[in-house]
This record gives sequence, C-alpha cells and structure tokens, in this order.
Amino acid sequence: MSFNKSEAGGSFAAQMNLKHLTAFYLVAKHGRLLQAANHLGLSVPTISLQIKTLESELGVQLFQHRPNKLILTELGRVFFKEIKGVFDALDRAKSAVSMDGESYTGRISISLGSDIAKFFAPQIATFIREHARLSITLLARPSTETLSLVTEGEVDLGVGRFERIPRGIHGQMLLEYGVCLVFPRNHPLSRLRKLRLNDLTAYRLIVLARGSATRKAIDNAFARSGSEMQSIVEVGNCQSACDLARLGLGVALVHDICLATLRDKNLQSVDLTEYFSKTHVSLIYRDASSLSVAHRALIKIFTDNAQKENILQSTSSSRPSIK
Repeated sequence: MSFNKSEAGGSFAAQMNLKHLTAFYLVAKHGRLLQAANHLGLSVPTISLQIKTLESELGVQLFQHRPNKLILTELGRVFFKEIKGVFDALDRAKSAVSMDGESYTGRISISLGSDIAKFFAPQIATFIREHARLSITLLARPSTETLSLVTEGEVDLGVGRFERIPRGIHGQMLLEYGVCLVFPRNHPLSRLRKLRLNDLTAYRLIVLARGSATRKAIDNAFARSGSEMQSIVEVGNCQSACDLARLGLGVALVHDICLATLRDKNLQSVDLTEYFSKTHVSLIYRDASSLSVAHRALIKIFTDNAQKENILQSTSSSRPSIK
C-alpha cells in the first residue's frame, strides 16, 4: 500500500477521524503513547485505541511495539511524512487567523550545534518571550544529525556546518569563519613572527572532537603538510578549548568567530586561516511553501544576526590578540 501527497492533503484526510490522525501524529513524533496522551488530555488506553482504529481503517500496521516505545513501520514513516503536511497547514491556518498583535501561534522546531547556538541564543530567547503562544522545540545536535533531521522532516529549521546540502533542501549561508590558534601570552610560540603547522607539533594541541567539520579540516591540513599531531586533547566546543589553553594544558585551535565574545588579557591568538579552508554556517529547511509567518520571522532573526556578525568580522582585518 502507498500514500500520495494529494490524498493526504485532500479528501483522504477529510474522510478520516481528525482525533485519530492527531493521536498518530503525536505518537509518531514523540515515540511514546504517554506524551501524546498528556498533550491531548486523554488516557493512554484511549490513545492506543485511536491508533488501532486508524490502523484498521488503513489496513496496515503503522507501529512496531518496543518496550516503552513505539517505532514507525516503513509504511508508518511514509504516512507520517504525508500527514505532517496536513498538520503544518493547520498550524499556518491557525497562525494566520489567530494573530494577537504581533504574537504568533503554532509550532516551530529548530536543530543547531551547541557552539553555534550562542550566537543566536539571545535573539531566540527574545523571540520565545515575545510569542508565548508559539510552541518551540530547540535541539542541540551535530551538523550531520541536523541535516538528517531536516531531510526527514523531523525538524523545520536547521543551522550547522554542512559539507554538502542535498537536493530538495534549501540552504542559506549565514556565517563564514576560519581557524585561530590560542595560547598564553608567555608561550614560546608568541616569539615567532610566522607560525607554520610544523611549529605546533611540539606542543599538545587542544582540538574539537572527531566528526566535526572543523576537526576534519584540521586533520586534513596536517596530513597535507606532512606534519603529525603528536599529542591532542579533544573538547566539545571552543570555549572549553580556550579554558584549557588558559590553564597551560596546550595550545588550542578554535573558530575565529568564537573569539568575538572572549576577553582575556592572558591569552593571545594568531589567525591560521591560510592553512585551513574557510567554513560556512548555513540555515537549511525543506519546503519554503510550508513555512509559516512565524518561521519566516525566525529566519529573519538568524539572517539579521548573522549579517551583524559578518559586518563585525569584516571591520576587523585580523585578530592578533584577545583583549
């Protein structure tokens, strides 16, 4: 059995009980009957009965039962992708007619890296406070997982470092950044007029964890130069890397944009962008036509804040030290 988009968005959905579809949608989204029951103010047995009734109407099994969790079957995933468009359209319709001044309603889900989040967190927090009736899910995920979540339609917007954005996904570049070396001011490297990658191999390197786009660029750059990182400490973000460098545990390779909020007279930084290719932070989403007014307002927050950061970057020709 298969489902097509015109059926899911039209008379097909109208023939089905909206309560049953809502129960399916919430269970598919959260993976648990209890969360759907709490959201709808119903009992777990009632939600379970609604799911079974829907499966009977469709003539297919939508879920596989696992301990404390329901997993979508292959046809269940197909049905969820199609029916999600119905609920997205309902959210947009409610938002269009339920505007209270500038207050938005509906749901928005976003996935972005924890180190990226700090650039947008103040604006996102303000947006959430101003639109209390808007339900926002904010996930901190690696870029690879963010891309997968957007591609599968599990989140609306994604922000991350993507080596390749597949067809069908819209991408908009927000930030461009390079790599800096950070070390204490009294470090021997501070006496060198020109730093080469080979100069770093004598010291413990503090780098981002494997799997990140920046770490891949670092590993590739050392491999191309014929140098080998002798001793490394892996960290989750640039702030942690700078903290360890301050404590004298090594020299840190971090994003230059992450130094914008760091003010430490005991640390010095050197731009090493010439050894590492520039990396882009992009905003991605699936279907522009499915974006509500609230989605577009949030996208504008991301782009405006990124533009401001890029202007600050361009006005600073170099960052010889952290002040």
